[in-house]
Amino acid sequence: MMRLPSINRSFIVLAIIVLLLILVPILGSRQTVNLVAEMAAVLAIALMWNLLAGFGGMVFMGFQVFVGIGGYAVFMAANGFQVLPFPFILLSAALCALIALAIMPILSRLQGVQFAIASWVISEVVRLSVFQTSVLGGGGGISLTAMRSVPRELRMYGTYGSAALVLIVALVVCVFLMRSRVGLALRAIRDNATAAEAMGIDLRRTQGLVMMIAAAVAGAGGGAYYMLALQIGPGTAFSMNWMAITLFVVILGGIGTLEGPIVGVLVYFLLRETLSDLGSVYFILLGLMAILVTLLFPKGAWGGIRQLIGQDLLPIQRNPTESRGRKC
Repeated sequence: MMRLPSINRSFIVLAIIVLLLILVPILGSRQTVNLVAEMAAVLAIALMWNLLAGFGGMVFMGFQVFVGIGGYAVFMAANGFQVLPFPFILLSAALCALIALAIMPILSRLQGVQFAIASWVISEVVRLSVFQTSVLGGGGGISLTAMRSVPRELRMYGTYGSAALVLIVALVVCVFLMRSRVGLALRAIRDNATAAEAMGIDLRRTQGLVMMIAAAVAGAGGGAYYMLALQIGPGTAFSMNWMAITLFVVILGGIGTLEGPIVGVLVYFLLRETLSDLGSVYFILLGLMAILVTLLFPKGAWGGIRQLIGQDLLPIQRNPTESRGRKC
């Protein structure tokens, strides 16, 4: 089986994904467009959590804090200026990056379970703060009133385009970041932080940079997701359901791989669209599937697929031939 150089393979796969995202609003129904937009936002968020936990060993169990803040930023800015909310995706990304920068000095001192618990506590503090803030709608949340006068077609395509753009950015960031020296340093920290630091890797700087990137993209994903819903509240935006979905998608698909979350999102939405009418049985089936896949394929569903095709679609390591002829 002929193998393309890994960077070329990544470009081809990314180009195919972009092409599919372009074709969806052209060929798909309104329901399909909205579904793919939701999938794109969820996948972008899952990719960023996988970047932290799967590649960096930073199990951020309060990752919904960036989703919620990103959503609220879009709503408050759009409603305040009474303009289209789509450009404020950038505001969501910037705000979440700044928040990540602010909390990393605290989190960087913690490891393992302490890191996970502290991140969850931060999310809960933000959720309770929003719940008590009347300007943000309190416990009832707020509606995206800026969308009321927007034609339905423009609203649908604008929201879809925002979600698709966030997903493309997330994929490109993951591919090129993990193939860079920062990605190599991040994996070294995950494997052995002490050894990585002894080799000259700046742990706090590397982890802080990746945390800011992950927070920014997740915040943009949250903004795009809640533009679909047109309503946001602390009970949903900062809910642990976000972590449940993210964990299911990443672990089922294959944590620590770029392809895993993509497979996981496809499986999750397929099950949701076909089995959600079963009520509580649906959640039982999700849990059983996660357990079954974990037992049969310890590296996730993508691990099983990779064994069949014999190569990664979005490789994060260079082939020896790619470096041949280059001077160090």
